[in-house]
Amino acid sequence: MDALLNLYKPAGMTSREAVDAVRRILHVRRAGHTGTLDPGAEGVLLICLGKATRLNEFLQWLPKTYRATMVLGVQTTTQDAEGEVIASTDASSVTREMVEAVLPRFTGEIEQIPPMHSALHYEGRRLYELAREGKVVPREARKVSIYRLQLLNFALGEHPEAEIEVECSTGTYIRTLCADIGGALGVGGYMKSLVRTAIGAFRAEDAVTLQQLEAEGATKYLIPMAQAMEGLLPVWKPHPRVLRLFRLGRFVKPKPFPPVPLPPEKPPYIAVLDAAGELFAIATVRRDEVWPYKVFGERVLYHPRSVEEDLG
Repeated sequence: MDALLNLYKPAGMTSREAVDAVRRILHVRRAGHTGTLDPGAEGVLLICLGKATRLNEFLQWLPKTYRATMVLGVQTTTQDAEGEVIASTDASSVTREMVEAVLPRFTGEIEQIPPMHSALHYEGRRLYELAREGKVVPREARKVSIYRLQLLNFALGEHPEAEIEVECSTGTYIRTLCADIGGALGVGGYMKSLVRTAIGAFRAEDAVTLQQLEAEGATKYLIPMAQAMEGLLPVWKPHPRVLRLFRLGRFVKPKPFPPVPLPPEKPPYIAVLDAAGELFAIATVRRDEVWPYKVFGERVLYHPRSVEEDLG
């Protein structure tokens, strides 16, 4: 079973537990997800099955969309509702207009300091392990991209609640974003709830639940690997002889050359399809050469010979 699954992870379950549940239901050995969703959050968890686990590095490029509710005037140890309250202040003076005024400061490329309660490593240990021991260690700020940030709803009160929609790059901590927005307003804040509504074109409304998988099986929910690469990598459907050469680990100098209209920050990879339109390989472009990078099938030792003359 080599495909992807758009799963709707429920709140109260870790991403690892969700993957294990899928493995159990579908009786598959290899499975993994493309981006952790906190236990208290719900929504889209894109799961790779079988050979599709080798696509994870490319699926990481997909933007993620979230809806989060933040509470202003309250700060917690974890920046979300799971932590202990460490500060509280009357934030009834904060208005919708004030929130909207600070959001542009958090749009575009920004820097975030990862929270202590995260899975990042520090000297061989997870940050959350150190946090549980009451330790705080230095963390370097990391650059992330916020493509879109919109205020959807706002409720006045001593501790106003604001619902935001965020489209961002991988590695973005939404709870840190909420805490930073609260800090910019001078009252602090934490994330009360979080729903991941999309990963790229994979939307929550199209996601399958674990209950549906149990009852209906996965057949109609499986996403072919080639479909997952649509819009993510340029697509090339070469002559079958090229596929045979790729299977041998050999590069080609095709004429005409396949299109590679990629943004400059992305490596020049292309998705190689077979005659049936299925994903045969991921290839990388080096000047006038195309090299197999990941071949989804049997391959033998690479032979360092140009095979331009073999392409016809």
